[in-house]
Amino acid sequence: MKEDLSKILCSAISQADISYFITDKDGKIIFVNPAFEKSTGYSFQEIEGKTPGILRSGKHNKEFYQNLWETIKKGEKFKSRIINKKKDATIYTVFLSIQPVIIDGEIKYYLGREENIDSLIQLEGKLIESQKMESLATMTGELAHNFNNLLTVVIGSMELISEDLKENSPTKKLAAELLRSAKEQTKTIKQLMVFARKQSGSAERKVCDLNETVKDLLPLIESQVGAKIKVFFEPQEKNCNSEIDESQIKQALLNLTSNAKDAIDGNGEIKIKTYFLKNFSEEKEPYHIGEYCVIEIQDNGPGIPEKDLDHIFEPFYTTKPKGKGTGLGLSSVYGILKNHGGYVYASNIKPKGASFKIYIPRAIK
Repeated sequence: MKEDLSKILCSAISQADISYFITDKDGKIIFVNPAFEKSTGYSFQEIEGKTPGILRSGKHNKEFYQNLWETIKKGEKFKSRIINKKKDATIYTVFLSIQPVIIDGEIKYYLGREENIDSLIQLEGKLIESQKMESLATMTGELAHNFNNLLTVVIGSMELISEDLKENSPTKKLAAELLRSAKEQTKTIKQLMVFARKQSGSAERKVCDLNETVKDLLPLIESQVGAKIKVFFEPQEKNCNSEIDESQIKQALLNLTSNAKDAIDGNGEIKIKTYFLKNFSEEKEPYHIGEYCVIEIQDNGPGIPEKDLDHIFEPFYTTKPKGKGTGLGLSSVYGILKNHGGYVYASNIKPKGASFKIYIPRAIK
């Protein structure tokens, strides 16, 4: 039975999809499983007799490794997140656990277990970014609400004052200009309210075929971007139905195509694609499941600087020259999609250009 159990344990470790390694009491490797070989790029023959120090990335100081070694030499288990380096110099992060193997009261071996957590770290980053955007939306909504109340008072007061002023007088003209300026600012407030998802009076939603929504908008998009930029529409699904406020989704698409137009210098092209995504978690967030309709807008401009990718949906954030943009177009898109239970993501494409994908939950039949 003992022999059978040994075979079972050996087979289990060899077939596990988590990396395992065993060293002697001096830390020299005497066994690694196939998952370890796949994860690190090293075959057992290459690292047999060597120490796991071959994986050191240079991201930890010598005190870190001293603490590791002192802990396991005392017979205690060591656990930590650690950054390692593969054979091809790729950096990766694992959760490392090293357990001393004690036989007859003495440490004879060490059993190491490494679980790659790169995807978890990416997920943590996205969650933090999502929480930041939610906090920003809350703060923006409160500020916009207060500013809107103030503007309402200003506009009402200016209208009353204007009634008592003489026609064509300098004071009347000044009051008219102040009133015009105040009313202009209400447009900014509306965009901020969209980002904060507190816009009132929106149209009733209905189930729409997003292909038809895009088709209806194409003449306006072509007029918007001008003759130098060609617009191509590539629908991939016959029935991409979503329950939407169509006017808001059209506004989001116009904001994105306007952004694409500004990114293209001279002649260029914009591609609009639609497709159906049965499992959202396969393409994007692992914690959002379900069926989504996707509208992707691609341009062949210079792309988005990496430093800007995490910020472009924030209110007033713009990469355009001063006076060329308000920084509210993309934040409005973000708010509209959130309000529909959807998402918007930006990325760069090769050889050059940018891609914006909007994900909208598919209507339940």
